[in-house]
Amino acid sequence: MNVDGITLHSITKELQQILTGGQISKIYQLNHRSLYFRIFNDTGSHHLVITLDDAPRVYITNHMPATPDIPTGLCMFLRKYYENGRVAAIQQLHLDRLIEISVDVLDTRGQVVTRKIHIELMGKYSNVIFTENGIILEALIKTTKGKQAVRTIYPKEPYDFPPNFMRMNPFDFSAQELADIMTVDTHIPLGKWMLKRFNGMSTIVLDELSLRAGCSLEKNVSEMSPADIFTWCRSIETFGYELNDVKGAYVYVRDNRDILFPLLLKSLVKYPHRYYESIEEYLSEYEHTHRSLNSEQDELKKKVLKLIEKQKRKIKRIALEMKETDKMDTYKLYGDLLMIYAYMKRDHESSITITNLLSETQEPITISLNPAYSMTDNANRYYKRYTKMRNRVQISQKLHAENKEYLDYLSSLDYALDNTTDKHELVDIKAEMLKMGLIKATSKNKLRKEFSQNIVTIKTDGLEIWIGHNNRQNDFLTFKKAHPYDLWFHAKDTPGSHVILACHRVVPTEHQILVAAQLAAYHSKARTSSKVDVDCTLCRHVKKPAHAAPGFVIFEKQTTYVVEPRDWSKTAN
Repeated sequence: MNVDGITLHSITKELQQILTGGQISKIYQLNHRSLYFRIFNDTGSHHLVITLDDAPRVYITNHMPATPDIPTGLCMFLRKYYENGRVAAIQQLHLDRLIEISVDVLDTRGQVVTRKIHIELMGKYSNVIFTENGIILEALIKTTKGKQAVRTIYPKEPYDFPPNFMRMNPFDFSAQELADIMTVDTHIPLGKWMLKRFNGMSTIVLDELSLRAGCSLEKNVSEMSPADIFTWCRSIETFGYELNDVKGAYVYVRDNRDILFPLLLKSLVKYPHRYYESIEEYLSEYEHTHRSLNSEQDELKKKVLKLIEKQKRKIKRIALEMKETDKMDTYKLYGDLLMIYAYMKRDHESSITITNLLSETQEPITISLNPAYSMTDNANRYYKRYTKMRNRVQISQKLHAENKEYLDYLSSLDYALDNTTDKHELVDIKAEMLKMGLIKATSKNKLRKEFSQNIVTIKTDGLEIWIGHNNRQNDFLTFKKAHPYDLWFHAKDTPGSHVILACHRVVPTEHQILVAAQLAAYHSKARTSSKVDVDCTLCRHVKKPAHAAPGFVIFEKQTTYVVEPRDWSKTAN
């Protein structure tokens, strides 16, 4: 998703209408790149989120996001200096990707002072900086001037605007004034000339202006006729008029990527697009569909995916080592034949061709030799290779099975993180990862022994179906909550939930079994498949091996159903 200067201008106007005059009642640092402000005014409470992830943005969400239990040092600082302050003004500067929020607060002397929040949404250089009288108080990301940073962002340092901040707003000029400006430094292409001097000129805007004016962006300004220059400037002026009273935004989908812009663009109208009455509506939807519960969930998922890739590489190495043992039987054959022909005299040859007496066809075979050793010693060397590879096969098979089991466990964690919708479930998963040593324990995240009891329960024809959402819930359902004669379901050979049909008191109908099997298929990684194999057995036939990872079980006497994944949560009764 893109947020250029023009789109940010529309976002700023919406923020002004919603937040100006409101009081900051609560502040949280969601993670090292996200902040949350709860702002209360006469229209109610509003949840403002500033995030600097892979799609930096500022938006108002419909609900309060999941927040850390323990505030960070930055969070405590912001609560001291900004909490209970009044949002006096919100403005965008020079049509750049920079929003300035002025907050009036009472200092320790009881006097009103204005402190500012500078939100810089500039890709990987994005930041949120807090200042008073031009001096930096704090920043979400601190830097010192050097090879990796072009300015110093640190407390007590003067605040400098980002590079190229003083570029102009093209919509502040008339067409004739723009044409007069275009007489300077005309030896560069039109597109680069605009980017060098004006803010808000993203590639999307330039492509649209190029289409409207019929001018090539690759053509040098000096090669354009006065008529072409004026046509170009007139298209910019008209474009600015269209932006004056615009409301809402269009979202275009190009190459599976959302492009957000306030106007209906001729250059993008051929792509699928939809209209939103407010940009905040789209940004809130984007957060819901593209982002997880909170940043902690993202970080845990990245950790698990990294471990999965590492485990796959490890299994691949083991498989390659096992493939090398294909010559094991050949080495034993060479040793046996050399022992049979040990009586033969040879003159330090590097190989020998003999008849394979151990083969039915007794074909000739050539065996490589080390000239420095006798036939018997060469045979013993081949026996040694054979023994080494035989031992490697035994060890590699065991390692392959253990690592495959661990990979399955990591895949189940990945599935659980994908389907976590509740903060308590996330705490369960984190506690499990702490116990398994996948993340380090700190004083801030002590091991949680209890776990979420929010087990998903669905009724079908009077019987309850229980669904686990993570490994801890799965173990609890299968080995503690379920009766030995309840039915246990799980998608075959794929990570998924343990599903229990509580039927130990009655004989379940075919429909009830079908519903449980379809739910097991739906609550698995195979939910997008048209047909899924689902194993079913009595809970008494499901066992957990000693020292097994959470969620890992073995079972027997199962029946396999082939069903279509279906979510019965809204239709079952």
